[in-house]
Amino acid sequence: MTGDPPRPAAQGDGRPLLELRDVEASYGPYRALFGVTFSVPEGSAVALVGSNGAGKSTVARVVSGLVRAKAGTIRFAGHEITRWPAWRIARAGLAHAPEGRSVFASLTVEENLVLAARALGGRRPNGALDRAFSTFGQLAAHRHQLAGTLSGGEQRMLSLAKVLVVPQRLLVVDELSFGLSPAVVDEVFGTLKTIRDAGTSLLVIEQHLDRVLSISDRAVLLVRGRVAAEGTVAEVEPAIDRLLPAHPRWSA
Repeated sequence: MTGDPPRPAAQGDGRPLLELRDVEASYGPYRALFGVTFSVPEGSAVALVGSNGAGKSTVARVVSGLVRAKAGTIRFAGHEITRWPAWRIARAGLAHAPEGRSVFASLTVEENLVLAARALGGRRPNGALDRAFSTFGQLAAHRHQLAGTLSGGEQRMLSLAKVLVVPQRLLVVDELSFGLSPAVVDEVFGTLKTIRDAGTSLLVIEQHLDRVLSISDRAVLLVRGRVAAEGTVAEVEPAIDRLLPAHPRWSA
């Protein structure tokens, strides 16, 4: 596969963009996912929620190719990607912003973005930079600054910008708000909404439920590696309140 990944499709047509069917995954002898089945419709934002250890990050790693599914199938944009390597999945338009800051601290902001664009098959790094700095305006003022000297919030923004320098169809986001102040979290989630409005579908893993549910159309609740509930946010909220009573809705 060469060249730029496909541009985001028209928002909101409702067809499944990502589909998991009976997916199982393990870390050595430890089984993490048990028959996980759900989908992300084209043009939608889906919240993937659950307590620590429920398997949320494993789902993100499996769909992005970082962990190989032991059983089941994964389809993306009409193609079965269950056995695809991570680089091929990324170039097909499925981007993964993992937990943590995920930047090269000794490189500048611009160098981080150029490397990411080339890794994703972008043929025009200058256009990719223009796109990134347009979406993440606060990074433009720091383009020649070492990434390791940015604030925590700015590093999270750079993590997002790195996977979006080339247009993506689906962004999988894992705990972007971890360790950030509420004010910075507002910026992060405002940026996610902008990304979604531009046509990129979202699968968002987030510890603070009110934040993620407020930008989502649908929700998937994981409990001990299994899907306990799936549907619209309104349909899943009763199960969340019942099964995650101690989980924070939001805290300062």
